[in-house]
Amino acid sequence: MAKIKANHALVKVLKNWQVDHVYGIPGDSIDKVVDALKKEEDNIKFYGVRHEEVAALAASSYAKLTGKLAVALSIGGPGAIHMLNGMYDAKMDNVPMLVLAGQTDSKLLGTKFFQEVNLTALFDDVAVYNKQLESAENVHEIVDEAIKTAYAKKGVAVLTIPSDVLDEKIEDMVPMETYKFENAVTYAEDEDIAKAVELINKSEKPVVLTGVGAKNAKNELLDFLDHIDAPGLITLPAKGIIPDKHPNFMGNLGKIGTKPAFEASKDADLLILVGTNYPYVDYLPDKDIPCIQIDINRSNIGNRFNVDVGLIGDTKNVLASLTQASHEVNDRKFLKACQENMKSWNKWLEEDRNDTSKPIRPELLMAEIEKISTDDTVFSVDVGTSTVWSTRYLQLGHNHQFITSSWLGTMGCALPGAIASKIANPDKQAIAITGDGGLAMVMQDFVTAVLYKLPIIVVVLNNQELAFIKYEQQAAGELEYAIDLGDIDFAKFADSCGGIGYNVVDVEDIAPTLEKAKNANKPVIVNVKVDPEAAPLPGKIIWDEAKGYAKFEIRTALEENRLEKMPPLKTLIRRFF
Repeated sequence: MAKIKANHALVKVLKNWQVDHVYGIPGDSIDKVVDALKKEEDNIKFYGVRHEEVAALAASSYAKLTGKLAVALSIGGPGAIHMLNGMYDAKMDNVPMLVLAGQTDSKLLGTKFFQEVNLTALFDDVAVYNKQLESAENVHEIVDEAIKTAYAKKGVAVLTIPSDVLDEKIEDMVPMETYKFENAVTYAEDEDIAKAVELINKSEKPVVLTGVGAKNAKNELLDFLDHIDAPGLITLPAKGIIPDKHPNFMGNLGKIGTKPAFEASKDADLLILVGTNYPYVDYLPDKDIPCIQIDINRSNIGNRFNVDVGLIGDTKNVLASLTQASHEVNDRKFLKACQENMKSWNKWLEEDRNDTSKPIRPELLMAEIEKISTDDTVFSVDVGTSTVWSTRYLQLGHNHQFITSSWLGTMGCALPGAIASKIANPDKQAIAITGDGGLAMVMQDFVTAVLYKLPIIVVVLNNQELAFIKYEQQAAGELEYAIDLGDIDFAKFADSCGGIGYNVVDVEDIAPTLEKAKNANKPVIVNVKVDPEAAPLPGKIIWDEAKGYAKFEIRTALEENRLEKMPPLKTLIRRFF
């Protein structure tokens, strides 16, 4: 049998698994892998980033968008440590990733050598597969097993690779074939379907809360909502799964959700959870009402709410079965009441979207971004107030994609997500929506988009502060502290990287500037000076939050001898009562 160097065997397995690109930074302890990737550069493109965190965040974003495994690599020690943030993002959002981390030569391990870190221990919590290569002989089997595990468990597989191991020659046992992971299609038990249908048929006020587990069952979900005439709620990362303009849609549930979604949830007599392990139990019904939960993962059943019927199976099939077996309902009074509630909410939002006051309102900016978007734009949204404004004021349809760091909630995710989007779907428009705080954490990799000719649009909501944290402090009754940021001219920065930068200060400049960004053939940063007093209020202000705001105002007056500017009374009344 022919011989092959172990590093080339590793890359051949990647190729068999249809890995067509890798994110990372080369360096001595991982350069054996990089050298093998050079030989396959026509099949596997290497995207060199400026910070390993961006490599991992881009890989996580790519997996969220495509469902396909993404690969990130780095040297051991500091490079591997830098990747942790993106790895936890993949872990917590349940997407497959392979991480290849370099390591000190095997003969030097345990000697406290330069950059030696116990990577197996470091990655123990984040990884579903965590192995350090000890010899080259079975490298193809180990890489194959790692990828299969990442797919099967929807998580991060890690291979730590001492730099000398892959230098050995081994027998070439990697077949010339294409691998593809396929989850077994599963159907819920007929008996459980019957129990669920009985609850659905008896219910007068059913509410359906949907998560990203239904992203491949969009049509079946809408058929089900129409069939039982029920209001549909979503979790934040599921935005777009139900079109914003669908008549049954009540918005997303949670702190930055909508008031109609909150009130529908609290008034329901049946909760149907579809593809979600929703964590914010305070927004779920207070009373112990019947609950049906649909999930592919049995361990998610009943995690957050007492479940009467757990339907373990593929969401697409389960929803189709429920639609077929349940009674069709027309003119449900509960839905009509929810729709009236939503009509008022949408009227309020439309007022906000048309607010041309100065400084620029983020709500107006979202409406203008929507105008330059296409039918299948991918929105990569950062964590912070940009999450609030985009989730609440962008009106998305079925063909849009919306990604963020939903469970880890890491700032700095928008730019890597837009880069990954352009790599995954070169023909689709990619718009990153971020704050000045979030972009500053990863801004160096805007030049990565320039280098690889990825014409993304980055819209910065620049308010020179950590605005979401400011309002968290207020809601907790704490004084504002350490939230001010120095101003950065992101437009000049974009120009210096070889991209295009625009500063927007006046309302009348928003539309023409975004139009220029849309038509650009280079990466663009649109740096928009937004109103720092724009308050990302909860859709429904609950009593504890109201008490926190009151405490904050009293402390500010007594301890700092000033009154904080509060949102308009009209807005506060609408969100509280």
